[in-house]
Amino acid sequence: MPNGPLKIILIGVGRYDYAEVELGGSIQIVGLNNTGKTTLINTLQFLYVDDLRTMHFGSYTLEQTLAYYFPGQYSYALFECLGATGRGVIGWRGQSKASGGDPERFCCLGPYDADDYFDAKGQVREPRDVVARLALKEFRLMKSAQEHRELLLPSAGGDGKGWGLVALRAAKAFRRFRESLRD
Repeated sequence: MPNGPLKIILIGVGRYDYAEVELGGSIQIVGLNNTGKTTLINTLQFLYVDDLRTMHFGSYTLEQTLAYYFPGQYSYALFECLGATGRGVIGWRGQSKASGGDPERFCCLGPYDADDYFDAKGQVREPRDVVARLALKEFRLMKSAQEHRELLLPSAGGDGKGWGLVALRAAKAFRRFRESLRD
């Protein structure tokens, strides 16, 4: 099985309270207008585009887009992926209105487990509780576009950072790859 995304999980993102979509083969997205088809497809930018400023969401500004996708601290866009080191999750979490910051991105090893994000009553866990649970899975915040890009690409020199989700011969070709997603 080749490296790449296996599943998209949306928690409180856009029009979705919860969605889990398997990406193992070809999929068809069918639905009435204004039900979230484009939201789901555009979510892939959060996986593959390393720099928020280069994302493209039609006529919406970046601020409008982030407010839609991540309305608060309980909003998660998660991507379970198969990488060079096995299964892992790349995620984005919204911030509280009080903090007003951009969503934070993170990664951890192991498959997606709903129990990491939801309590026994089915409520989304507090962010600090999610981080505590993911700490057991080598949770790591990615604070820069460069860290995100390094995670997507194959490891350089055997450093073990790269998951190899985007197989490019030269890391400098990533910009062209990123631009192709806009088109």
